Amino acid sequence: MTFAGLLKKMRDEQKINAGQADSLLDLYERRIIPVHQELRFFLYFGVLLIVAGAGLTIKQYFVHLGDIAIIASLTLCCAAAFVYCFWKGSPFSRREVTSPDIAFDYVLFFGCALFSMDIAYVEMQFHVLGDGWKNYLLISFALFIFLAYRFDNRLVLSLALSTLAAWFGFTLSSRRLFSFAEYYRIYAIIYALIVLGMGILTNRMAVKKHFFDIYFNFAVHFLCIALIAGVAEYKILSLYFPALLITCMGLAFYSTRVRKFIYMVYAVIYGYLGVSIVAIDLIHRETFLIFAYFIVTSLLVIGFIFKMSRQFKEEQ
Repeated sequence: MTFAGLLKKMRDEQKINAGQADSLLDLYERRIIPVHQELRFFLYFGVLLIVAGAGLTIKQYFVHLGDIAIIASLTLCCAAAFVYCFWKGSPFSRREVTSPDIAFDYVLFFGCALFSMDIAYVEMQFHVLGDGWKNYLLISFALFIFLAYRFDNRLVLSLALSTLAAWFGFTLSSRRLFSFAEYYRIYAIIYALIVLGMGILTNRMAVKKHFFDIYFNFAVHFLCIALIAGVAEYKILSLYFPALLITCMGLAFYSTRVRKFIYMVYAVIYGYLGVSIVAIDLIHRETFLIFAYFIVTSLLVIGFIFKMSRQFKEEQ
């Protein structure tokens, strides 16, 4: 039986109405092409452009515009976005809630971005908190966490966890990726454990259980990068190397348990990086052996990832 025939049969049996049947047939024959993901991308890109434009305008013209005008404009736009979300948003629920419309999540993100810009400008111009300016990050983190749970917004939750990371001292700087100072490594591990603890706690309390993957991703990346930075400095003669291997094995086990292949990829890649650092240190300056090692092991890793990918697909 063809798909069109199946739809006709379901319509005749009144399992679906005529409008639903016509819509499904249009989708099947590609007379209607869904562009939901494309629209979400362009909305997100548009919000980033607006925020970037606002930042450039403030940077170039704040002398002419004046502090009061800038702060008032940012505050009004931020307040308008939040008022819209509270007016349009669904009531709070512990479970997953669908957004009222496609633009809702990005209006909320826009309001959060303007809030950050507003308080950053106030502190830059007036130095209200002085040396304690980092407390603004904690205030922003608390607000973003509240809004993320209130409106079931993964994007704002990611912004909240990024803000908490900034409070710990982590910023977008390539110099700190594999050259963490000792205290940065410790902070990264502490941050990862705190974030993981928050995710486990809210998951056990059955509050937005679908947020757990976001907490888990942040914790995994910060923890593994910190451990790899320790391995890069101390090599095999430290607790960082066995800690990394244990973390990767645990991650692989968790991946097979929850049937999420991406965590297996994390385990393989981070484990391979740690083992490679130790192996290159043992090989030392033997250039041929180093090239041979990377050629052989990279092929083995790629083959293993493809094999596991097929296995995960077959078991779904």
